[in-house]
Amino acid sequence: MARPSKYETHVKPHLKDIEKWCLTMEDKQIAKALGISVSTWCEYKKKYPELSEAVKRGRTNLVADLKSSLIEKAKGFRYTESKEIIENGVVVRKEVYERAALPDVAAINLLLKNYDRQNWANDPQALDLRREELELHKKQLELKEW
Repeated sequence: MARPSKYETHVKPHLKDIEKWCLTMEDKQIAKALGISVSTWCEYKKKYPELSEAVKRGRTNLVADLKSSLIEKAKGFRYTESKEIIENGVVVRKEVYERAALPDVAAINLLLKNYDRQNWANDPQALDLRREELELHKKQLELKEW
């Protein structure tokens, strides 16, 4: 009788965990947590569709979370900060502050370049040239010269 593969004993029982780990861990860290090498981890992702789907779902959730955070940073937000004042080992008072994180110009720029590409670019002239080139290609296709 053959020895069961590490996939069956070390990976398959943790598919739900792997999906969650993809939110906070890199492949190297996940492989270590499972007790397998990174090369084995990569091999298993190619070989077992259920594993690659679990990783894909986890990474999709991560991307959604990161987009939300970037949008929040671009728009600015309010948050509460608290501080305890301790004297002689005893909490004397607790101070609570309402703070505001101002909109972040770099985050705004990145979002506009990705969500409104037609109007935002590093090089507006290059954007105009690409539009003209696209129009030329369309005309060539219409005339069947392409």
